[in-house]
Amino acid sequence: MGGITIAGLALLLRNQFQGPVWDPVSEERIKKLHPAVQAKARKFLNLAAKEGIYLRVTDGIRTFAEQEAIYAQGRTKPGEIVTDARGGQSYHNYGLAIDVVPMVNGQPNYDDDYIRISQIGKSLGFTWGGHFRRTDKPHFHLSFGFRIAELQNKVSKNELTNGFVNV
Repeated sequence: MGGITIAGLALLLRNQFQGPVWDPVSEERIKKLHPAVQAKARKFLNLAAKEGIYLRVTDGIRTFAEQEAIYAQGRTKPGEIVTDARGGQSYHNYGLAIDVVPMVNGQPNYDDDYIRISQIGKSLGFTWGGHFRRTDKPHFHLSFGFRIAELQNKVSKNELTNGFVNV
C-alpha cells in the first residue's frame, strides 16, 4: 500500500508551517515577505536559535523608493555606500531577501563572522551576501532561479499574485 506515512506527513507539515520565531520584531518583518519565503525564513531563524544563535531580521521587503534611498547613501546623500543595487535591482524589492544580525545580550552583534549563520542559511537554499563583490554578510535571499532582470520583467508584465511576483 503506497502513500505518505504519518512521519512523512509530520515532516512535511513542520517544514511547510514553521512556527513563529523567538523575536516578535523579526516575525513582523517575516510576515511582510513573499509568501514563498516566509516558512524558510522562519526555519532559518528557528534552526539558528536551536544552536544558541538568536538572529533578528533587520530588513526584509523594501519598496523601489526605499532601495533608491539606500543606494543614494554615500553617493548623493551622507553616509557610506552600503549597496550597489538601485530600486528594482535587489531581491529585497520582491520580498525574497532578508538581512539578519545575531543578537547578544539584547544588542546586535555586527562583528560576528557569520560563518555558522551562512551555513545554516545556505543549507535551506538561501544565497549568502558574504560572497558578493561588495561583501554583505547580513544578506540572504532565495532567487527561485530568477535573475533580477527576470523579476523586473514579471513586474512589467503584471505577473503578480497578491502584489508579489509569481515564482
